Amino acid sequence: MTTPRTRARNKRGEGAQLRDEIVDAAMTLLENGPPQAVTLRGIARQAGVSAPSIYPHFPDLDSILLAVAQRAFGILEKELAAPEDADPVERLRAVCSAYLSFAERRPHQYRVMFGAVWDAEQARERAPALADELAVLGMGAFEVLRRTLADCVAAGRSTSTDPFGDATALWVGLHGLAQLQVAAPLFPWPPELRDSIINRLALLR
Repeated sequence: MTTPRTRARNKRGEGAQLRDEIVDAAMTLLENGPPQAVTLRGIARQAGVSAPSIYPHFPDLDSILLAVAQRAFGILEKELAAPEDADPVERLRAVCSAYLSFAERRPHQYRVMFGAVWDAEQARERAPALADELAVLGMGAFEVLRRTLADCVAAGRSTSTDPFGDATALWVGLHGLAQLQVAAPLFPWPPELRDSIINRLALLR
């Protein structure tokens, strides 16, 4: 368990640093507990600031969780990267494995990325300026998946005629597997299930 820290007061012009530290604090709390346990008071305590000092940077908890989701998707996108010169099918398998590994290693952050304990639609209604950010949330990570599948098509290794649509189906399949393995850990999951999902949804040959 991490220990909340005492934080020195920011100098003028260092507000962006405090904003990052608030997100850092929320990310840390999510490493140790479920999203439901993350509160404004808890984030403030972890960051070493008073709760009111959060409001100039984030109007509410949902806006912090959106920033957490953006940060986590950025980390995921980097982890999905695979050598461009690798065999495209092996690269696609590596991307899918990295996705599932991320979900397993960061289960609470993963839940926040997909709307646990916050509502994207409500966040957009309260703050219309967030609409553009919400529209592209996760698209960088998805683009890695789509581009890799397109490379399989170009190499004649996939029969897909719609890489965007089939990459979307593959994402849905990976997400479902990640969620179900958490929800039903005692189910006798077949060891070849991951490859079966990839082969079928990516239309590999």
